[in-house]
Amino acid sequence: MDKNTPLRILALRPSYINNYGIGYAATQLAKFMNKEGEVISHIMSIDSVYAKEGNYVKTLLPRFLNRLATKLFSEQSLKKFTERRFIRMMKHYDVAHLWPGISVDTVQRVKFMGKVIVMECVNCHQSVAKSILDTESQRLGGVVTNTISQDDIKFENELLEAADFVFGTSPEVINSLLSQGVKTNKIINTSYGLSDEDIHPPSMKKPKAADDLVAIFVGSVIARKGIHLLLDYWLSANVPGKLKVIGRIAASDRPLVSAYFDKPSIEFIEFTNELHSHYANADVFLLPSLEEGSPLVTYLALGASLPCIVSSMGAGGVIEDDVEGFVINPHHKEQWISAIRQLFTDSSLREKFSRNTGDKAEYYRWQLVASRRADALLRACRSK
Repeated sequence: MDKNTPLRILALRPSYINNYGIGYAATQLAKFMNKEGEVISHIMSIDSVYAKEGNYVKTLLPRFLNRLATKLFSEQSLKKFTERRFIRMMKHYDVAHLWPGISVDTVQRVKFMGKVIVMECVNCHQSVAKSILDTESQRLGGVVTNTISQDDIKFENELLEAADFVFGTSPEVINSLLSQGVKTNKIINTSYGLSDEDIHPPSMKKPKAADDLVAIFVGSVIARKGIHLLLDYWLSANVPGKLKVIGRIAASDRPLVSAYFDKPSIEFIEFTNELHSHYANADVFLLPSLEEGSPLVTYLALGASLPCIVSSMGAGGVIEDDVEGFVINPHHKEQWISAIRQLFTDSSLREKFSRNTGDKAEYYRWQLVASRRADALLRACRSK
């Protein structure tokens, strides 16, 4: 590609984008990957809460028409319309940055146009995820832990085969891709990030009595996130303080957690995207996930300067063992119990990990993450 002209990138997330989750991450990256004279970066979706923020946000229809469109058409139809418009728009761009939810037909059409295709891998390869979760299902006596089918795996392989490059967002994601035959030179090692509002230095926290300490788990309350393990470990640790479980309880996983509803040291809080106060009031972050990509909730723990106890999946490539907390195999019960007890009884250890998470948070500001992504993509495209 011509080094004298900007690289033009159009990202596609064919859904409604809110101010949290995957759509939020996609929007922040698209916004901050813009580099004057080097990169022009836009994002396309059905609709977006960021539609009025700037020209970098593209939607299927103007916002005032979207309410009418949702009454006349199904979300699936609007998704198809969005992908068709995306294909028409791609004639003005060099790179298609594709997020989950796209169709094989769209990928093939973009490929036929001779454009560079970059896939965003927000989780481990589904073949690896299915293996992990099927094994957990057996441990739980047959509880359904996933709905991944062989067709889903085949679909993902087709997308990866068509892609020129893949954004791998954590060591676990990258290892899963390599295990499925994705070539190393196709994978761009990257991460997600934090907004300025997400960062709270350790100095903002006030000392607490032991009984007032709070640990938080944030995410879907499902077996995939290891919630059944964490609840057992928490009660077994028998520490002062409280565990707050913040997230929607899936109906299929309710039997795994219902026995803990009446435990005084555990509080279940319904899903909310207003998480700042929960992180600001917490003292420890816990995430024993069995399978993840690079969870945004872990980045928020960095931003809140929280000591962490996580699995390698929950670490997401951003938490280092004995630096920002402890990284422990999710099934090593005694190690989890010991780590919980250490952090709830040793204030100096909490303070050490808190300083380290706070220091690392700066590296993951969206502006810096997106700039590194843009540079890596420029190098990859120019070497093609």
